[in-house]
Amino acid sequence: MLAFCHWLQSTGWAVWIKESFNVFPALYVLHIFGFILLVTGTTILDGRMLGWWIRSRSVSNVSDLTLPWAKVGFGLNFTTGFILFAAHAVDMYTNTAFRVKMLLVIGAGLNILLFHLTSYRYVDEWGQRDQTPASARTTAIVSLILWFGIVAMSRVIGFTGSQE
Repeated sequence: MLAFCHWLQSTGWAVWIKESFNVFPALYVLHIFGFILLVTGTTILDGRMLGWWIRSRSVSNVSDLTLPWAKVGFGLNFTTGFILFAAHAVDMYTNTAFRVKMLLVIGAGLNILLFHLTSYRYVDEWGQRDQTPASARTTAIVSLILWFGIVAMSRVIGFTGSQE
């Protein structure tokens, strides 16, 4: 994998991005904006499932309003994240905080998959108020922990060097 990272960051487009005065920072800003969309959308939905807010609306209604934004944020993060990774592939691959972040991202993806394959299939039956199943509330708590962990690790990456 390290050999792939060396190759990736030496490609012409990755070098151009890394050395660009404007492109790398612009991509980084878009990456942060994607985080804002993704984490805000998931946090609103998770909070609703936990009964913390927007109790006047059903979970399915809140989901219909927030998930499209979260999906746009994820798409933006995935795209810009790969490009930013390519520009610094070796440093990122050898950075412990980056590896932890990627493990948390995988965990969040699995949590979403599990939620959609189980509890969420019956979301229309939950009703308006405190009928969110325990499994969905557990998924919401795990989601909050994972997404905020991902945000935290994203910040830590900038303060830790590679371990190579």
